Formats: sequence, structure tokens, C-alpha cells
Amino acid sequence: MKAEPIFDIKPIHGEGPIWCPIEEKFYCVDLLKGSYFKVDYKTGHSKEFNVGQELGVMALCENGKIVTGVRDGFGIYDERTNELKLIKDSPEMDVKERRMNDGAVDPKGRFFAGTMEYNGANPTGNLYCLHLDHSVALLEQNIYITNGMGWSPDYRTYYMIDTMRNVMYAYDYNAETARISNRREHIQWRKDEFPDGMTIDADGGFWVAMWEGNKVSHFDAEGDWVEDIYVPVHHVTSCCFGGKNKNILFITTSRLNLTEKEQKENPLAGRCFGLETNTKGQIEPRFKG
Repeated sequence: MKAEPIFDIKPIHGEGPIWCPIEEKFYCVDLLKGSYFKVDYKTGHSKEFNVGQELGVMALCENGKIVTGVRDGFGIYDERTNELKLIKDSPEMDVKERRMNDGAVDPKGRFFAGTMEYNGANPTGNLYCLHLDHSVALLEQNIYITNGMGWSPDYRTYYMIDTMRNVMYAYDYNAETARISNRREHIQWRKDEFPDGMTIDADGGFWVAMWEGNKVSHFDAEGDWVEDIYVPVHHVTSCCFGGKNKNILFITTSRLNLTEKEQKENPLAGRCFGLETNTKGQIEPRFKG
């Protein structure tokens, strides 16, 4: 199957797609630019918001605001005032070589996000949980690139990708305490394959964007390969399910650091793509803090 271009936006480094089923809006970040796009699915009309620093990941809040993972940690962004307020005592505010990269909201409305070095060269990244009272817990350490994450439909298992280790980890998950334990490898890729962002469908299957891979790879809940979705862009970054029936796979891509030759070979780099599937996504929770 082949994904087709959708919407007119073209981020430099598109990431972190989100679907809002209430307003039927699509969101994605332009990571290093510190912006995110908000697109009306019916009309295609888009608006860009800049939060003021590198924006690794964002999620919708129950109160209508945006919770973010930015260069200096966690923050809350208000579209009405165009103001980003950092969470007090947010982790790694003074660590200039690292930034937030990817995250997700857990079934109880907490916000998970992790850090990485800007070049991803060393395993100094950390995984954090932002609780509803805005306290922060450190959950995992020694990560190269904290990437695609999510929960099984029964909420008993948490998954996270470390791109430079070419692996997706599975953890036992305690939804009451937000604690993770018993880490094991769930999917292992070759050393020349780089899993990036992902989404988990209603059946517990994984849809993983492959950086430098021109594809999104679909695996079943056990981690067995099912199919590849071809994307006509070398740097595929992340994906989510949306649309009225939650069966449209939205895919983000990047045109970051492409040479002139590579830009000619990837004229659609940075565009978002869409594909109607026979699978439905999960309803993504909102941050309740």
C-alpha cells in the first residue's frame, strides 16, 4: 500500500501527529522550529503556532490548552495568549545538550516524555512522567533517542522505542502509579533500520515510522511483521490514526538537513500523508493536569 500526500503544510521536521476527534483537527509539530500546525480536516485550512523553543512533542489537555515537551522540559501552552509556561522544577532545564523528543498521554491522563542529546550520539536520554499535580518522576535512563511510545489496549503494557538501539521495549505497566517494570525487547530491527515515532491501534498492533526507510511498518500485537506502507519520502518520522472512523493513518515526514540532490530525490519531504486502512486507532487520552 502507498500513502498519498495530504494537507498543504510542509514542516522542516514534522513529528508528533495528533488527531482531535471533537473538532476534527489534525496537529503535528515542526520540531526544531518550535512550532506546531493545527489543520481543519474538512477544509484543509491550517494555522501555525510557535511556542518559543524546540518542541519535541505535544498533547491536548482537557482544559483546552496544550501540554508540551520542549528544550527546557515540560510546559503548558495557551493558544489564546500565545504563552508557554514551563512547569516549575521541570527536569533538565539547565542541560543544554539535551531536549525533549517524543511522548504520549497515559490512560489516566498523565504525560510521558523523554529526552535525547541533540545528535543522539550518547545514551544520556531519560524518560519522565508528568503527573496531574505537575510533579515529575524519572522512569528510565541511559536512552539514546526516546521515541515512539504508547500503551496496550488493556493498559497493562507500556512500549517505547530507542531508535539508535533499533529496538522497541515492552514494560509491565501499573496504571495506578505510572510505574514501569520488567523491561524486555518486543521488536528488534537490524542495525541499519531506525524506528522512529509510532502509534498503537485498537487491536494492540504497532505502526512504526522508519527513519531513512521510506515506510511505515505494521506489526501485530505480538510484534510480528504484517505489512509495510510505502511513503515516497526517505525520512518518515511518525504516525497516528484519525478521521471520523479512526481508520485514516496520518503520517509525518522530514526534510531536515537534506542536500540539494536529496531534496530533488524527495520533493515531497516534509509533507504529511494519509492512508485509509482496515484498522481503527485507539482514542488518545488528554492530559488532565
